[in-house]
Amino acid sequence: MKPAAVSRYRRRTVYEVYLPMQRSVISRMTGVSTGLILAAALAATDAAAGTFTFDKSHTEVRASWDHLGLSRQSARFNDVSGRLDFDPENPEAARAEVTIKVASVSTGVAALDNHLTRTKDYFDASAHPMITFRSEGVRLTGDKSAEMSGALTINGITKPVTLGVVWNYLGPHPLGTVNPTLKDVTVAGFSARTQILRSEWGIARTIPLVSDEIRISIEAELQLEPLQTGSAN
Repeated sequence: MKPAAVSRYRRRTVYEVYLPMQRSVISRMTGVSTGLILAAALAATDAAAGTFTFDKSHTEVRASWDHLGLSRQSARFNDVSGRLDFDPENPEAARAEVTIKVASVSTGVAALDNHLTRTKDYFDASAHPMITFRSEGVRLTGDKSAEMSGALTINGITKPVTLGVVWNYLGPHPLGTVNPTLKDVTVAGFSARTQILRSEWGIARTIPLVSDEIRISIEAELQLEPLQTGSAN
């Protein structure tokens, strides 16, 4: 047998025998991996529908206003609680209930915080310690955006408002792979914005030096509540 013939024979062995086998193995592995990924995604979607509660340590409601035409000042409410019923397959059916503790407001100026919460010039916290929002409807505006309408109650006065909401995330906790306590936790994240006239809720002091218009921004992280299972009789 000539050297050239031996060389051609060896090339056929490598390219015609080994590589088809390799492609077959890779194809089977890819198919298995894709199937596992799809199954995990479907399972996560099924598990993600339900009732979510607000994570207080990663939720804030911030209000800002024009101060004398010089700047925009703001305050943050640090105690926000509530729940959200949400199904990613039917987001228009979402319902939210939020409660904000008036006394948790923080402007960074202690004297102003006391004035806001301990007198009747702004929030009548002694008579109405909570601000509440209860949603009444959702209208989709995009793949991950919507308008949520509802009733906002401040100082015992209830008025309609509409929030522009963006759905940031829904799925397994991003730290679940490194923190065992978060391994099986499903979380959601939303951002929302709205604008109100504070005078409509009876808060008119210092207008127009301090603006009637208040911009409200909300950043919220929520955790899916575990399903409740009934005990067998």
